[in-house]
Amino acid sequence: MNIGGRRVAPSLSARLLGLLSWILLSLVFPGGGFLPGGPVLGAQVRDSLPSPRGYVSDFAGVIPGDTARQIEQIARAVADRTDAEIALVTVKSFGDLGFATVGDLGIALADAWGVGGAGSDRGVILILAVQERQIRLEVGYGLEGILPDGRAGAIIDQVLVPAFQRGRYGEGFLDATRVLAGIIGQETGVDLSDAGASTARPPERAPAPASGGNEAGQILVLVLVFFLFGGGRFIFWPLVFGRFRRGFYGGGFGSQYRGYQHRSSFHGSSFGGGFRGGGGFGGFGGGGFGGGGASRGF
Repeated sequence: MNIGGRRVAPSLSARLLGLLSWILLSLVFPGGGFLPGGPVLGAQVRDSLPSPRGYVSDFAGVIPGDTARQIEQIARAVADRTDAEIALVTVKSFGDLGFATVGDLGIALADAWGVGGAGSDRGVILILAVQERQIRLEVGYGLEGILPDGRAGAIIDQVLVPAFQRGRYGEGFLDATRVLAGIIGQETGVDLSDAGASTARPPERAPAPASGGNEAGQILVLVLVFFLFGGGRFIFWPLVFGRFRRGFYGGGFGSQYRGYQHRSSFHGSSFGGGFRGGGGFGGFGGGGFGGGGASRGF
């Protein structure tokens, strides 16, 4: 939804209406992979995704080496001194990899890599698809309180997009990492300024849309309709409260791997190079993601 030229998240009732439609479609087309047990992210796809090279996985080769090392130092300080993790990923094209959107790639990498601590789920992934000129900021469950969709979008709009439009990918990623580290440090009470975290006021959240009508009544109607159609409590409540780990993301429903064509290997030109981690990087902590974040083009 756009208000005054700015993209804002839809209202809660609109989200629930979309969720209800998604669930009903899943009941009508049970083979579509929408509900638990469907082919959301198969083991073959998971195994074919690249392993992280570190906190910075520049598969597209667009971040200067010195800048990448600065980002690594900040991200490592965040991981060592808080329970959060920041990962940056660049690819040449998500389309060449068989993904319909940068968000599809984002949730696949989030699921496969597990950025953020297991249990705390405090992870962030910044993704750039160079050819499509698309950006995704994927936010783990545990950071959605301080990085809601509106703030994630503001970080992209105010920090990443201006730099990326000038082709200064490393500069944009470095500044965004500093902002994210500053937000995480402030929330945890840890001073990360000596590691390069930003001490400036973070980007503001996008304004919430005005609510029209009795939203509580609309939600009640949606819940009643859902139970009339069946499907049960075991799916509905986890979905509403964000604990269903891979069914939807970024304010949209049912877009999971649209048109995905599995490739036998991701060792082609879209990722580029090898996928072995270096520099003693031991992997991420196993955090979970539920679709929080934002996507933008530039």
